Amino acid sequence: MKKIASVFVMFLLACAPVFAQKYASVNAKKANIRSCPGTNCAVKWYAWKYTPVIMIKTNETKDWVLVKDFEGFNGWISASLLSPRGAMAATVDLNVRKGPGVSNEIVCTVEKGYPFKYLSKKGSWIEVEDDPANKSEGVCKGWVYAQNLWGFFKQ
Repeated sequence: MKKIASVFVMFLLACAPVFAQKYASVNAKKANIRSCPGTNCAVKWYAWKYTPVIMIKTNETKDWVLVKDFEGFNGWISASLLSPRGAMAATVDLNVRKGPGVSNEIVCTVEKGYPFKYLSKKGSWIEVEDDPANKSEGVCKGWVYAQNLWGFFKQ
């Protein structure tokens, strides 16, 4: 029995970093995700406002953060471009509905990876809102089934 307990404690200690993951969201309209910490480093990909990320580590001066998105892509972003605001990303192409439930009218459709600001939760549904680059296209605000989102609520 003691052997089982000690193995369990060792498992918990090994998993501690996983449980301590810290989330953030991009707070700029468009952010460069770079190959190393610095503006001279190559841009690997772009992240849009409300893109949720897991913060992996910072550089020595803590002004750059190594982040990872829901698909496992990683790179460095300036710490000044991150926020603790709750955010979600679509894990599949999905419909955003007027209310929480499939019987509600579809207000907009988005592609996999589309980022949203988290607003609220009702059962298995999350209320979200975007911040489109072109305001004339309108804001996509409504409800999405939680299983189709990756991200975090307010910390």
